[in-house]
Amino acid sequence: MMTCKDALEQLHEFLDNELDEANFSTIKQHIEMCHKCCEKFEFEQAIKKIIKDKTTLHKTPQHLLQSIVSQLTDLKEEHSQPEPIVLEPKAKHHTGIFGFFTLRPAFVTMAVLLPMTIIGLAAYLAFFRPVESPPIVKVAAERHDSFVNDNMRLDLVSSDRNEIRRHFENLQRSNFAIDVPECKGSEMKLLGCKNYSMAGKKSAYVGLSGNHNKISLEMVNGSDMNLNKLNHEIFKGRSYYFGRHKGYNVVLWRHGKTLYSLTSTMNRRDLMRVASESIHSYNK
Repeated sequence: MMTCKDALEQLHEFLDNELDEANFSTIKQHIEMCHKCCEKFEFEQAIKKIIKDKTTLHKTPQHLLQSIVSQLTDLKEEHSQPEPIVLEPKAKHHTGIFGFFTLRPAFVTMAVLLPMTIIGLAAYLAFFRPVESPPIVKVAAERHDSFVNDNMRLDLVSSDRNEIRRHFENLQRSNFAIDVPECKGSEMKLLGCKNYSMAGKKSAYVGLSGNHNKISLEMVNGSDMNLNKLNHEIFKGRSYYFGRHKGYNVVLWRHGKTLYSLTSTMNRRDLMRVASESIHSYNK
């Protein structure tokens, strides 16, 4: 059983694809299941991408690289061979800054590398910003986090679809469709429900349990909600919008005026499969 400590110790090898297939698959599965490790993975992956993107914008000239390599080689040879003691008349050395760098090749290397290091660090600090999740994704993820960590008090704790439907009867008059998901087989089961609000509108929240994950389903009148800024994908003939926050995947889709959101640590593809196969839209 892969632990968080084991996964984080091999995180950089995982990011660089340096693990064998068995370890890679084990760590990938752990990251998809553990939102804390997933947050760490996303943070390290974002840093790696930003450094890669910024460093490729300003390539070091080839002649400068060759000069640095030559200076380092000379410096290595200078220190590897002992200098013979020779008594000579005192020579007249160059004075000023030119003479200082002529007598000390190591300072030439430092003079070249130090500004490049400072510029690279400044670019990193200037351009690195945590990616801000869209508000609807952020709300759905934080709400699910409360559900996962048992910090949410459900209005009704029940696995009876009819009982949950009766609880939401008053919300069904709010010009949007609410229905309890039809859970097929043992893949999902109902845990309960809660009256909520999203974007200033009444919403219906249903807590679900999958094979190894808790799942949050929320429904709201989304007729005037703009999702165009979110990434989207067509899956089994339906458009899905998606985002990620706090290590949770959030998948959204429309049916009439109703906007559905499904949140879990499951990967996006599996969430869309659950949405298409197990969440049946309400038809009046």
